[in-house]
This record gives sequence, C-alpha cells and structure tokens, in this order.
Amino acid sequence: MSGRRFTRWVLPLLMLGVLLLLLLLILYPTRAQQRPELLEMSVISREAEGSAWATARQGMEQAAADLNVELRFLYPAQSDSAQEQGQLLRREVESGASAILLFPADREALAEEVRSAAARAALVTLETDMADAAAYVGVDNAALGEALGRAALNGVPRGETVLLVLAASQRSGVGDRLAAAEALLKSEGRKVRHFAGTADALAETLSREKVQAVIAFEASSLERAAAAAGRLEDPPLLYGAGSTPAVTAGLEQGHITAILAQNAFSSGYLAVESAARLARREAAEALEPLPFFTVRRENMYDPENQKLLFPVTW
Repeated sequence: MSGRRFTRWVLPLLMLGVLLLLLLLILYPTRAQQRPELLEMSVISREAEGSAWATARQGMEQAAADLNVELRFLYPAQSDSAQEQGQLLRREVESGASAILLFPADREALAEEVRSAAARAALVTLETDMADAAAYVGVDNAALGEALGRAALNGVPRGETVLLVLAASQRSGVGDRLAAAEALLKSEGRKVRHFAGTADALAETLSREKVQAVIAFEASSLERAAAAAGRLEDPPLLYGAGSTPAVTAGLEQGHITAILAQNAFSSGYLAVESAARLARREAAEALEPLPFFTVRRENMYDPENQKLLFPVTW
C-alpha cells in the first residue's frame, strides 16, 4: 500500500516540481547568463570638479549598475584645460580602456587626441560634438543658443544691450550656443557685449553699466551670474542653460528669469549605454539631439519640469 501511495501522489508532485524549475530557468535565466562581462569605462570631465554635472553623473552610475560597467571619473586640475584632457585621454587609451566618455573643452585642441583615441576605444562625447567620436550625446547647441537669444528679445528693446558670458573656449558646444545667440540678437537690432570673469567682477560690471539682460550658456557660468544678480538691487534679466541645485535656487528666488534645461540624468544614462553597446559591438540606434525645455519661476513646479530640476534615480 505504501508503495502504491508513493507512486500515486509523490512521483507526480516531484515531476511537477521539476517542470516548474525548468520553466523558471527558461523564463528567468541566471544572473551570470543575464549580465554581460564587466566593462571598464573612463569619464573625462572638462571641469575640475563635477557639481555642475552631478545629475548626469547619477544617470551614468545608474546605467553602469544596470549594464555591468565600472566607471572611472577623471577631472583635470584646471577647468576647461584641453591640454590636461588630452593627457588624460591618451593615458586612458594606453591603459587599455575599452570605452571613454569625454566632455571636450576645445574641439581644435583635442582633435588629434580624439582621432587617435577613437581608433582604439569606443569614444562618446557629451556637450560638444566631435567629428571622429563614435557618437555624441547632447542637445543641438546652435538651436539652444538661438532659443536663449530669442527668450532675451522679449525683455530687451531694440538698440539696448545684452551681456553674453563667455565660455573658456569658444571652440566647443558652449561656444556654439553663444555664437548662435549673438547672431540672432544682432540681426534683431540688439547690442551685444561679452564678459569673462568671476561673480564679483560681474556684479561690479552690472552695477555701473547699463545692461538689460545677461545670458550664460552653461551651468557653472549661470551659477556665477545668478550669484552676481543676487547682490544687486535692480538686476538685469538673466537667462541661461543648465540645471543644478544652485540654478534651481536662483530660479526660485527670482535671480534667474528663465533657463533652458535638458534631462541631464537621461543624457548621462544614454551616454554610458551608447558607449557600452559600441564597446561590446552590439547594435546601437543612431542618436538624435536631445530635447531641451524652457523653465521659468512660474512653471518650475509643473510635474514635467520637476523631473528636470529635481531628478530622482530611475
């Protein structure tokens, strides 16, 4: 009787358990089968520290966790030093890096180093496109600059002055933005002046000279301009590109009139994903310029804009 009971009840249950185990293995492969081989990737900044692109770094780190990538973040001792970036780029390639993300400080100064590195590693640039890089992740810089110039037109009458905050190098994506804004403003009858310097120097300039608006073309410059505006009783209109906690605070306090922002978290994620696919020789879709959005104090807490200003990990 016990043998019959075993055959009748226990064996079917065992067979059912085996079938369920096989089904689980098919539907949910082991972690080792799912995850690709570890990929080392270097990220070369153009700034001496990374606060201005901290949100993009969050996106990179999330992508690295998802795609089994180990990131190595490298910062030049001096911001916007193309020479140091070139040295870092050369060193990483010689050390065997399979993939590199680069924020180029100067197209012309880095052209040869980028060409050489791209022949040996999957090289993706952010913020500034370069001809020899495998891919570019960022906005259409000329379109963004023109949009900033057009925003300033609304508050600056014809014949009045707009102050443009210069980038360290005009041969970059940030320089492309400035050039496009300047061309638009001049074509619409506005005067244009350039400025390069600290927040203190900018505050002094604005306190003694008649300027109706200021435009900064990347987050670090915009932070300095907002700090300068906050010291004046009657500051000019301030427009800029980029979103950081300091920029968000300036927008909330009314020191910044409007910003053009992109989803920095998504751009960081996409850059790592693109470089990883290229390094692993996987099929990758062609990348389109990323969208950017106008944010003002009155709409900064709209749900879609909160995602840009107050990003959270996916």
